[in-house]
Amino acid sequence: MLKKPVIGITAAHCTEELKTFPRHYYVESIRKMGGIPLIVPPVQTLEEATDVLNLVHGLLLTGGGDISPLYLKEVPHIGIGECFPERDFSEILLTQLALEKNLPLLGICRGIQVLAVAAGGRIYQDIPSQYPSSMQHSQTAPRQYAWHDVTISEESILYHLFNKTKIGVNSLHHQAVSEIPPEFIQCAFASDGIIEGIEKSNAKFCLGVQWHPESMMETEVHSQALLSGFVKACVD
Repeated sequence: MLKKPVIGITAAHCTEELKTFPRHYYVESIRKMGGIPLIVPPVQTLEEATDVLNLVHGLLLTGGGDISPLYLKEVPHIGIGECFPERDFSEILLTQLALEKNLPLLGICRGIQVLAVAAGGRIYQDIPSQYPSSMQHSQTAPRQYAWHDVTISEESILYHLFNKTKIGVNSLHHQAVSEIPPEFIQCAFASDGIIEGIEKSNAKFCLGVQWHPESMMETEVHSQALLSGFVKACVD
């Protein structure tokens, strides 16, 4: 019998946790798909990051606050929100090591942005001010409901998981990937052109999505397929 895979789930900063949303969405989605969830607080050193990744079979990069301009090598842009540099340092380091190890990776919302930055891509610090033709990507409906459609590339892991070229997603962000990292492809996009998904095709499983599938697990089959595909990829 195969053992259940242990999935490291990055934790929000303690003050950020009170202002965003409960981690239980992530924990329960991994548990329901057959994994063992393990919350990972911010690491402080390369040695600690290495030890953490040796404990897990996959890494889930969660949503939350903005990435600090310090780690973007940019000046702060008008519209950027609260940043927690200790979390940025930890998640970028963990992601870079996970990429080196070919450890299965799933980035959700902020997580897709961390994945892009860690792999050499770039992000918009603030969509409304830097991409004025965009739609409203911070929905006013509850997070369990879809807000807009995304188009899925047929040459992608996402299409293999969904068998659909268009699905409805929720949307709770104001930052987004602006430049795809080397060795990655864009696998999903919104009607306004905002990148909604990236993946590394030669990896075991390396995918980032801009929406929150963990919040739609109860009602949305594509969310279930995405989380299930990730957990299955984490089985040795």
